[in-house]
Amino acid sequence: MKNCKSSGRYGFGIVVLLTGLVLLGGNLGFIPANIYDVIISWPMILIAIALVSFINGEFIGGLILSLIGGYFMAVSHIDNFSAYNIWRFWPVLLILLGFAILKGKKPKKPAMVYHSNSEDLIDEVAIFGGNVTRIESKKFKGGSITSIFGGSEVNFVDASLADEGAVIEMTAIFGGVKLIVPRDWHIKIEVASVLGGFTDKRVPGSEHGDKSKVLIIKGVTIFGGGELLSY
Repeated sequence: MKNCKSSGRYGFGIVVLLTGLVLLGGNLGFIPANIYDVIISWPMILIAIALVSFINGEFIGGLILSLIGGYFMAVSHIDNFSAYNIWRFWPVLLILLGFAILKGKKPKKPAMVYHSNSEDLIDEVAIFGGNVTRIESKKFKGGSITSIFGGSEVNFVDASLADEGAVIEMTAIFGGVKLIVPRDWHIKIEVASVLGGFTDKRVPGSEHGDKSKVLIIKGVTIFGGGELLSY
């Protein structure tokens, strides 16, 4: 499980690093304007996520995203481009099918991983898969939750906040995050959404516990979502 998380962080870190370098190069004029416009177009988001998938060994998902992103990029930046140009390459599907048959493996469905965590700081990563985590820390301080084309469910029912409270940094891109908290926890939500959302679905009449301990939820949802629940 730790190797899976490390791989997810590694791939995501590389994409963030490359994004920063490209934006810096564009701001300083090192990248020609016509090339920079292509790089910062929205299909590059799909290609960037595909790169993360390839790094983490998710070749099928990465290939699909690469094809979708490449198609929309071609439509936007190549004159007189049409779907017929893509259709001429349909035999590539047969080639890929042949490789799959020779390899003797079928595409695997995203796996749902269940585990518990007693650490005070968490680092949950779900890319083309899902995690269900039960937090058992009695001095929970926060951490990060990243979901890209996947889903994360984190249950804090058996946990307690640290005296200074806790902060969770959440990122959901084409994915979802579900947080289940005790009824008496005080929560402050500071999540920005781009064509997504974060919803507070807690049971009314909660938050009767220690008001000096607050869980702050920060982050962003991009074509994704999150929800906060209590039972």
